[in-house]
Amino acid sequence: MTTYDRHASAPASDEFVEQVRDAYEHLYDLVYLRTHPLLAALINDADLPRHRRAWQLHELLIQAIDELDPGPDAPVLSREWRRYRLMMLRYVDGLSPEETADRLAISVRQLYRELGSAMQAIATVIWDRCERERAQRIQGTASEADMQAPGLSDRVELLRIEAARASTAGHHTRLSVVVDGLLPLLAERLEEHGIQVQLEMPADLPLVAPDQALIRQLLLGLCGHLIERAFGATLRLWARQERDEVVLTIAMAPTERVATPTDSIDTSMASFAEMARASHAELKPLDAAVTGFEVRLPCAPLRTLLAIDDNQDWLDYLAHILEPAGYTVIPARTASEGIELAASLKPLAITLDLMMPEQDGWDLLRVLLERDDTRMIPVIVCSVLQQRELALSLGATAFLRKPVDEVALLALLDELRQS
Repeated sequence: MTTYDRHASAPASDEFVEQVRDAYEHLYDLVYLRTHPLLAALINDADLPRHRRAWQLHELLIQAIDELDPGPDAPVLSREWRRYRLMMLRYVDGLSPEETADRLAISVRQLYRELGSAMQAIATVIWDRCERERAQRIQGTASEADMQAPGLSDRVELLRIEAARASTAGHHTRLSVVVDGLLPLLAERLEEHGIQVQLEMPADLPLVAPDQALIRQLLLGLCGHLIERAFGATLRLWARQERDEVVLTIAMAPTERVATPTDSIDTSMASFAEMARASHAELKPLDAAVTGFEVRLPCAPLRTLLAIDDNQDWLDYLAHILEPAGYTVIPARTASEGIELAASLKPLAITLDLMMPEQDGWDLLRVLLERDDTRMIPVIVCSVLQQRELALSLGATAFLRKPVDEVALLALLDELRQS
């Protein structure tokens, strides 16, 4: 065992590990979680409504992923760091297995092997919690507050913790991707209530600043709130840009409403308001909380990176890893195009390949550093050649050897952005 593994304990049973795996595969399907076997083990208050218990299980599973964080002293390529990152990408950021494997620079086959290890570790974290609570109940030492499932204040605190983690990650979100991902999760409830969906999501909307997982939780809660209170209706979601905000309207045009106690609506609204604040969003009900909502999300700050490289695969890779972090990657496939774009765009930084058509990369670096209109732009040389010392001596800001590590590149860009 390494010094970074903080989760050495009695292993969970194979059956429990499979239950945990199943819960994560349905993490955002709150209807499915209402009858999940983990509820009996993890959520003690059986008097709570099923949808509240499902929401608490959802939050507990996300919190358990944070428990895998090996801390700042763990090497970036350690097994503990990789399984934590895997769980974050797969179940918090919602990436597919193929996308997750790509981010971790491993094969899909290796991903599934690593996922098995990660599930065993996270099941042990949750199992230990169950054992501690069971021991407290037997000994009678648990306070009344400890014996209760998390209430609204606990849920708010979890959201604040998650919002803080998301804000340090620096990842931003394409709203249309989040909305498209909601529909499969809501399909069963939409069918049960006879509700149709209309989407109006312009393709040119800018990225928004809040993290994808936070926005998904907020929109899932808002849509679920409206669906459960209407039959034979049309749920409309449409978005538009207003200056530095993206405004999403979620509205229900019901033909028949379900009678709902006022206190139940008030409780839901308090929860949604806290979720919106955690997401740095502004939430406003429409005519009534059973009719719809307007959600205002701040646009992600514009961060432009100029990538001078004739390799399309490399350009696609940069866009893939940098767009979620709020960067716009502008490609230049020739030296002349790169010089022209650098002068006109004044990007945050330039990534430069040394082996370019038309003009050698070393010559291009010299030109960029000599011109008055480009000399102040940081140049990051990215190459398969082992020429770090030469690149730095000629004036490059940094040198990264291909294949470039995603974490190292993002950390470097973040440092440049703050300088």
